[in-house]
Amino acid sequence: MARDFILKKINEYNQFHPTSSITKSLSVFLVSWNPPPAGFIKLNTDGSANANPGEAGAGGVFRDELGNWLLGFYRNVGFTSSLSAELWALRDGLKLAVNRGFSHLLVETDSKVAKTLLDSANSAAHSLGVLIDDCRAMMTQIPNLHLNHVLREANTVADGLAKKGAKSESPFVVLDQCPPDLCNVLFSDIIGNKVPRTTVAL
Repeated sequence: MARDFILKKINEYNQFHPTSSITKSLSVFLVSWNPPPAGFIKLNTDGSANANPGEAGAGGVFRDELGNWLLGFYRNVGFTSSLSAELWALRDGLKLAVNRGFSHLLVETDSKVAKTLLDSANSAAHSLGVLIDDCRAMMTQIPNLHLNHVLREANTVADGLAKKGAKSESPFVVLDQCPPDLCNVLFSDIIGNKVPRTTVAL
């Protein structure tokens, strides 16, 4: 159904844009959350904003190599951009990791921009430089850390927590157990459930 819908929209577009060079080529592949290597803890983070800017939240979850919930969190970030919310989620997660003494950490975000900023941005010239510097400072305190980008379909638990943050009246919440409304999503990750992702090749 999704493939047929996309092809229909491409056909409609081409009818009104006859000079368009759009090629009707779709690629569908399966995406799942993957556990960290033995001895590592995985931190997934996400930011959520109702608009850009808009009322925003940040959240994340720490899991072991079996996918078990270790620690979760969310925050109401206030009225801000989605990128700011993504960086707040990374900052909060990294701060918790430092405070808990997590020494082997695999961090995943579905924001390519946030990852690029932490990897190589000149923070002094960026409007979110303070958040970038905070994240970098805490990253240096974790002996074995890897920061990766993942697709949003592999980041659904963190997404659910970020949405909770956007609606929360509390500034910051730490969760020792998975919230009941996210348990099915967590279990889906544990059993390796795969979801389809469709991309359009031009």
